[in-house]
Amino acid sequence: MKENNTLLIGQVLQLRDKLVAKRHAIPSSMLGEWSNLQKRTSEFDISRSFDRAVKGTHFTKPSVYSGQDDELSELVSSLKEFNQRITQPRSHH
Repeated sequence: MKENNTLLIGQVLQLRDKLVAKRHAIPSSMLGEWSNLQKRTSEFDISRSFDRAVKGTHFTKPSVYSGQDDELSELVSSLKEFNQRITQPRSHH
C-alpha cells in the first residue's frame, strides 16, 4: 500500500461503512449503482486478504490497493455523491 493512499483508503472504508449501515434506505432505482460501488470497494474487505491462507505454508498478505491515485480519488467522490443522494430529504406527494 502506498503511503499517500492511506487517507483516501480510510475515506473509502468510512464512506462504505456508512452506506452499508444505510443500505435499507437505498431506493430500488439505485440498487444497481450500489452493487457497482460494492464491487469497486470489495478489494478493501479485510477477509479478502486472508481467504487464501493454507495451513503450513508461508503466507504474504497481498497489497490492499494497486490502482492509481486518481482512481482512488474518483472512488471517494463516487461514494460521497451516492451517500449525498440517498440522504437527501425525499419529498412526499
